Amino acid sequence: MVSRKERKQSNTNRLWINLLRVYDTSKIVNIAFISCMMAMAAGLAFSTYLNCTTSVIPVSGSAYYGQRLPALWPNAKTVLFLGVPGLSEVSRPQNAVKITPDVTAGTVSHRLVSLLTNIDFRDLRSLFTQEIPFMLAFKKPGTPVVSAATLPNFPQFDSQSASKEKPLVGIYHTHTAESFIPNSGVAHRPGGQCGDIVEVGAALARQLEQAGVKTIHSQAIHDYPSFMKAYGPSEATAQKMLSENPSLQMIFDIHRDAEKRENVTAIVNGIQVAKISIIVATGQQDLPQPYWQQNHAFAKLIEAKLNEKYPGLCRGIQLVEWRYNQHLHPRALLLEVGSQESSKEEAIRSMELLGDILVEILAENR
Repeated sequence: MVSRKERKQSNTNRLWINLLRVYDTSKIVNIAFISCMMAMAAGLAFSTYLNCTTSVIPVSGSAYYGQRLPALWPNAKTVLFLGVPGLSEVSRPQNAVKITPDVTAGTVSHRLVSLLTNIDFRDLRSLFTQEIPFMLAFKKPGTPVVSAATLPNFPQFDSQSASKEKPLVGIYHTHTAESFIPNSGVAHRPGGQCGDIVEVGAALARQLEQAGVKTIHSQAIHDYPSFMKAYGPSEATAQKMLSENPSLQMIFDIHRDAEKRENVTAIVNGIQVAKISIIVATGQQDLPQPYWQQNHAFAKLIEAKLNEKYPGLCRGIQLVEWRYNQHLHPRALLLEVGSQESSKEEAIRSMELLGDILVEILAENR
C-alpha cells in the first residue's frame, strides 16, 4: 500500500515529468518552426538568385511597345476591324505580365542544374550541344549558304558553251553618263560623254579577266540625246552582245543609285565600299518578261554569296514592274553601285569584290 508521502512524491514526480515533456515538446516545435523559416528564406533567396521570375509579353505587343494617340480620322486598321467581327478583340492590347513559377524542389533543382551545367532537361538539344557538339554542327565553316542546285527556277549554265576560251560575262551601261560627284563634280557627264560609271564597269571586267573569265564590256553611249529613252538603244546593244557571243552566261547593266551617302556606304574588311543593289524586272502586261523568275533566282544566289563572304555589301533585291532588257537572257540583272554621293574608288572596290563572287559562281556551275 502506497503511503501518503509516497503518493505525494509520486504526484510531484509526475508533475515534473509532464512539465519536462511540455518543455521538450515546445522546444521541438520551436526548432521545427525555426528550421522551416530558414528553409523558406533560403528557398526565396535561391529563387531570386536563379532569376525564377520571367517577364513575358502577350501575343499582342502593344502594351510593351506603347500605344499611339488616336487619330482624328479613322485609319485603314480601324476600318478593317469594324468590317471583320471579332478582329478587334484579337488585336486588343494586352498588359505585360510576369510569370513566377512555384518554388518547389523540382524548380530549384532544375535551375541549379541549368546554372552549373548549362543543360536544360526540358530541351534535349542542350544536352546534345554540351556533350556532343558536333552532332548539331551540320553546317561546316565556309559552306555556301545557298547554291544554284538548291534554288528553284535557277537557270542551269550551258556547260557546252561555257569555256575559258569564250566570253562568259557581258557588261554594258544604259545610263553611260552617270558619275560620282566627289570625283567629277557632277552627277551626269554632259554632251554624250562617258561618266565614271563606265570605269566602274571596267573594274568588274578587269577583275574577271584576271581570274581567267573572258568578259565583254560595252562603252557605247545610250543616254544621249535622250536620257529617258536610253533603254531602247541599250536593248539593241545587249541583243548584239548576246547574238555575237552565245557563250555569255550572264549579262549586267551597271548603274549607280540616287541616294544619300549614308544609305549606300558600308565597311567591308575595314575598307569603305559602295553598296550594291540588285534590280529584278518582273515585266508588265504589255511588256512580258518570261525570264523574271530565273533572273530572280540568279539574284538570290549572288545576294546570298555576298552576304556570306562580304556582309553589308549588298543592299538587297528589288522587284520592279518593268523589263530593263532582262527579257533577253535568263541571267540578266541590273546592278546599282553606290550613288552620286559615293566616290568612284568605293564603287570600284565593290566591283572587285563582286568579281570574286561571280568567278566562284561560274566555277561551281561548270
